[in-house]
Amino acid sequence: MAVLAALLTGCGGQEAAPGSDELTLAAPRDLVAGPEDPYYVHQTLRVWEPLVTVDDRLRPVPALAASWSAADGGRRWTFTLREGVRFSDGTPLTAESVVANVERFLRIAPRQSAFFSLDAGMEAAYGKVDDVRAEAGAVVFTLEEPVADLPARLAGFFSMVQSPRAFTASGGFAGKPVGTGPYTLAEWVKGQRAVLTANPHHHGPAPAYERIVVRVIPDANARVAALRAGEVDGLIDKGALLPAQAPAFAADDTFRVLRSPSVLTHYLTFNASRRPFSDPRLREAADLAIDRQAITGTLLAGTAAPGSAFLSPVFGDLAAPGVTAAYDPARARALVAEAGAPAAPVTILVSSAETGQFPYADIAEVLRTSLAQVGIPAKVTVAEATKAVMEAGDYDVFLSAYSVPNGDADYLFRRFLRSDAAWNVERRLGYRSAEFDRLVDLAATETDAAARRDLYHRIQRLLAADRPMVPLAYQDNPIVTAAAVGGVRQSVAYVVDLGALAPST
Repeated sequence: MAVLAALLTGCGGQEAAPGSDELTLAAPRDLVAGPEDPYYVHQTLRVWEPLVTVDDRLRPVPALAASWSAADGGRRWTFTLREGVRFSDGTPLTAESVVANVERFLRIAPRQSAFFSLDAGMEAAYGKVDDVRAEAGAVVFTLEEPVADLPARLAGFFSMVQSPRAFTASGGFAGKPVGTGPYTLAEWVKGQRAVLTANPHHHGPAPAYERIVVRVIPDANARVAALRAGEVDGLIDKGALLPAQAPAFAADDTFRVLRSPSVLTHYLTFNASRRPFSDPRLREAADLAIDRQAITGTLLAGTAAPGSAFLSPVFGDLAAPGVTAAYDPARARALVAEAGAPAAPVTILVSSAETGQFPYADIAEVLRTSLAQVGIPAKVTVAEATKAVMEAGDYDVFLSAYSVPNGDADYLFRRFLRSDAAWNVERRLGYRSAEFDRLVDLAATETDAAARRDLYHRIQRLLAADRPMVPLAYQDNPIVTAAAVGGVRQSVAYVVDLGALAPST
């Protein structure tokens, strides 16, 4: 690693300018997690590709799978592969190699990831798998129970495909990742930068840039300073720009700001396993105390919309109509008087990592003031290891942004809130609802689209009443590049297509 660091440092100060064969970008976090991670690299780096991806309405669309079909009421799914695809080591993509990836996931789960964890096990992604096999060049899943939307569940991380040669028998990585994307990972210095080079075996058009350097700059102001100084050519990934930073760049014609709707939603998660929020009246009071319009309009600078239904509008007709989030401090004060005010200040927990992506310190302070005004004293705690704090139960409200790794809402419900979900149990949410569990399980197997939509609407109305987690805001994801960089596009999963970037003409 020391030699690698020296090589990278030797690249010099300012990176090559757009228009050359090299591009330098910056992200708030390291988009490489290393060989112990299930994926090694984030999908954004375009080193690997999935079987299925999603469009801007979270609908599954082909990636390495050219098409798919269902049979036996959703118990058998067949995925036909794109032809002529090779891994970056030159070996061909086959149905057998895809099966090896699925079997690896099934074998290593549950496992944590810096990106999207496999900690819920693969049933949340694949359903109850009876068999997965290569059949006449296609990949066939046979399931014990119907899965209504397997392509949507597989989209993105859960159908990552890499060469089986990249993995050890234990499921770790034998060396660098070996995928089918337009780039390969050439170098990596943990917490500093990743260097990508064009994949000569990529099945699509060759990328315009032979080399892309992605620097890790966690501090929001430092990222902006690097961009303005010409040290980097763009800022990408979730929270690349703080909302308040976006207008100045949008008004400057030497830069291009892209704002696109995303699956990111800011949620408040309650610790209902202990007082005071084990009392549903105080969860309701806290919810009613929040002026979402003020937070989204001022602190989030119009880059977000006030939250209401549990699923954001990017889920289309699955987002529940008619679910509202009222701002009613008077009603909140009455509920606190009825239930009894907490004797000690409640703790609002914030991750230090996310303060570099969103104005969470300011939002938490507004939340603290809002709660205090209705009779719930509060304090703010910023922690690096929020997982450990939550598992110890040493919090009352957690402010964080969540999304889905695929096109399926079942992930959010099953991973976070089902009664037996590891996240619910281990992080002390204390949410136990037999009706919620029943509805989630029904929706997972319901193959009629209209009936499934209605089940999701019922689930969200139930969550709006129970309030284990409440949506604070639906976040757009502003990113910015120098005007000399063209081809910038971003998915609703805030994945920038690095392979499409090219000098402006």
